[in-house]
Amino acid sequence: MKLKRVRIAVEQLSRTNARWKKAIEGESVFDSKRAVITVASWEVLGKVLSPRRLEILARIPVLKPKSIAALARDLQRDFKNVHTDVVFLADLGLIELRPEGKRKTLVPIARFDGIEVDLGAAA
Repeated sequence: MKLKRVRIAVEQLSRTNARWKKAIEGESVFDSKRAVITVASWEVLGKVLSPRRLEILARIPVLKPKSIAALARDLQRDFKNVHTDVVFLADLGLIELRPEGKRKTLVPIARFDGIEVDLGAAA
């Protein structure tokens, strides 16, 4: 799977809805080659991209962990906290959790090789 960049935009819900309406009508306002995630405020962005979650996103492509437990060991963090963060990031679509092996162990896999934060979208 070829990795690409993800764009995170901080924008009001009304602007997100307007952008979706345009996209449904065939007038996409964002580059179709990039995934876009929108958040409602800078506070939400800070929670989504906390230092611990950013570390996970940065280290998965380097470490190539075979499981969430292996990732937690490599990061020297508690399994439960890493698991919570990994599931959250997977729910956002920033990483993929692929079941592998007989036991269907969830393997965290990077979906993007970079994150761009749109500072102007909140205006």
